[in-house]
Amino acid sequence: MEREPQGAAHREIKPLVAAIEKSWSFDAAHQLPHHTGKCRNLHGHTYRLTLRLHGAINTRSGESDEGMVMDYYLLSELWKKQLEPLLDHRFLNDSLPISPTTAEMIAGWALSVAVDELGEIVASCTVKETPATAATVWRDDG
Repeated sequence: MEREPQGAAHREIKPLVAAIEKSWSFDAAHQLPHHTGKCRNLHGHTYRLTLRLHGAINTRSGESDEGMVMDYYLLSELWKKQLEPLLDHRFLNDSLPISPTTAEMIAGWALSVAVDELGEIVASCTVKETPATAATVWRDDG
């Protein structure tokens, strides 16, 4: 006779909250015309953009996104349709609706696009210009 597991199998699962993230790499050029250093000149980076989401894990049985905060596919679609076309292999000073094109401003713009598309589950965006430098922008709900 098979015994039923004791303890954990019989506990009610409380709503779980998690953070997920997805990252993409892109190459682009920009310049900071008012900067007093080298960044005043036209130059490029291999950037890394990361979106972080915070939300409840879907515990509704049988749904496509069961066990997920959000399907990563939706993040990939956002990247492919709304972010990548304006970022990858572009001159950011011309392609983006922001100025200056600092990592902080790029992260803020991408966060705004993501929140508009996916909602307030999107918590932050990080943009790395180099392996050693990054800027993270969070939603300000205050």
